[in-house]
Amino acid sequence: MTRTIAIVFARNYAKELKRLAFRIPVWMVDTPENRAAAQATLQDAVEWPHITVTLFRPDEDLRSLLAQIAIEHAVDGVEIIGSPLTDATRETLSGAGFHRFEATAEGFRARKS
Repeated sequence: MTRTIAIVFARNYAKELKRLAFRIPVWMVDTPENRAAAQATLQDAVEWPHITVTLFRPDEDLRSLLAQIAIEHAVDGVEIIGSPLTDATRETLSGAGFHRFEATAEGFRARKS
């Protein structure tokens, strides 16, 4: 079974968060709008305990995020939202074992296999 998480770099993803968090764990950039949405979404975790939202600092880079995520989750797929697939991003993800990439309307997906 594929274990996918979302990494959200969009500075205001408040409206879409609940839908995404219901489906997969979310790591999201900490902004006032995103923080308020995360707090509201985590209240739903009382009834739906699989909901997970983790906030990260705006200055956090993808490499350090992937290291933190690897400690908490056995991940073989990531959905990146609010950031394009650049050569540097591809190189960082490849170094973490992700080799399949697919563009999406909000960013891209990366998979290990």
